[in-house]
Amino acid sequence: MRHSGSTPRPRRITRRGATFTTSLVALSLVLTACGGGSQSADATSTGEITIGLPEEPRSLASWNAYSNDGHPILRNVEEALLNRDPESNELVGELATSWEQVDDLTWRFQLREGVTFHDGSPFDAEAAAFGLNHVLSEENAFPMRTFLGPELEARAVDEYTLEVVTEAPDPILDSRLYFVTIPSMTALQENPDTWETNPVGTGPYRFAEWNRGQNIVLEANEDWWGRDSADEALGDNEDITRVTYVFRPETEVRASLVQTGEAQFVRWLNEAQCNEAPKCESGPGVETVVLRLDTPNPALADPRIREAIALSFDKSAIIDDIMGGGELAAQIVGPSALGFNESLEPFPFDPDRAKELVAEAVADGVPVDLPLVVSAREGFILRASESIQLIADALREIGLTNVTSEMRETAKFEEAWTAGYDAITPDRGLIGLQQHGNELMDYSGSIEGYYSCDGATSAYCDPELERMYDRANSLAGDEREAALQEIAQYVYDRIPVVPIGQPNFYFGMAEELTWSPRLDGFVLIKEMELG
Repeated sequence: MRHSGSTPRPRRITRRGATFTTSLVALSLVLTACGGGSQSADATSTGEITIGLPEEPRSLASWNAYSNDGHPILRNVEEALLNRDPESNELVGELATSWEQVDDLTWRFQLREGVTFHDGSPFDAEAAAFGLNHVLSEENAFPMRTFLGPELEARAVDEYTLEVVTEAPDPILDSRLYFVTIPSMTALQENPDTWETNPVGTGPYRFAEWNRGQNIVLEANEDWWGRDSADEALGDNEDITRVTYVFRPETEVRASLVQTGEAQFVRWLNEAQCNEAPKCESGPGVETVVLRLDTPNPALADPRIREAIALSFDKSAIIDDIMGGGELAAQIVGPSALGFNESLEPFPFDPDRAKELVAEAVADGVPVDLPLVVSAREGFILRASESIQLIADALREIGLTNVTSEMRETAKFEEAWTAGYDAITPDRGLIGLQQHGNELMDYSGSIEGYYSCDGATSAYCDPELERMYDRANSLAGDEREAALQEIAQYVYDRIPVVPIGQPNFYFGMAEELTWSPRLDGFVLIKEMELG
């Protein structure tokens, strides 16, 4: 199958703005917590905007372009072979103009000509192959590999023809490569020590500066290829010439930034805060809030304890009352993913049955008094501290008496979260609250990350599931979907992960800014308009 990357630019829809109000409490928080990086309300005339995010990136290296802390900046500086149409969600060309699978192991991409990196070096097949091989290297083992299927090698066929060869058939390779932004080969070769802090890409915005703990600044790339091809680029960078990102983990502070005009866009508010902004945009995403269990732990290894945990707490209290609305989930992906099994139902809130299951396990000698910790990452999930306290209280109520809760800063949480199954010791007992996004739109990505023995974010290993997954990964179409749905049922019955729900996401905006949320959650400045 051959794919063309040429797509008409989508029509922009301006939604109504909500009434502008400001509370004295929120204003006080801004005055005490927000210094620097703010812009005045005349963004339309200056072309400069400020964006408020919940957390600062761990890294600005290309491998972090998939993550919620990295992609709001990196996807504006660097580009990938493919993107998604913001309205239809279909794959479209970005640095590739067309692509096709030429045999079971080989995909061929025709690249966009006349593109340069921000350092002036040319984008061509050699540069693309170098960047892909570096970011996805088995030796480098960057977290981006979470979305990789079979190992691959990219190679230049001629100046603007790129081939990617996989060691086993991978019918969704194009979806995987949509995650991988391509860094400058020249910058990586000449200045490898700056890759983590000074990204060099081909995107509509150039990296300007990173003031740690304060802000990151981007400036419009006047030489961007999309300036002359806005329809193909699905956006432009002429309205907004400078972007300053500030990082405020408290939702009240982010809400006040936009209410007072200190920011023109803030991410992830609750519904009430969003409705107090000059303009409020909301929509679903591909993120599922989940509770992952350390199955090597002697208590959490028992399926009765895992089922008891799934039944112990009120998921609607988390999704509706704490996070502001959404849909309860029975699996780690939503309906947008191939392999979604619509026959599965969310685990009910049944503390009485949970207590019975714990009592049965105790009678059989399961050590339910071992220390367990319910933990979440700071600045990521909306009001996560309230959710983990609710869950920890519920677990103690059903008889897991030695349970605590703890918010962790990003690096500490990610170190534990990405350790891998083999590194989890029996005494760790982590019950992690996390938000998992399946932008791949294929259940295999979630299986690879959360349920496979070698998954970067997996706390579970099951040889039978490995066999099921290997088979499903080689299939396409209806056969693939049926095999993935079977896996969804398999893990639902064993509960190494407790799905909670898919929350709605709320974005506060200035009146003069126009933008609509994407299903994949990307915040692309080229899709914004000022005026």
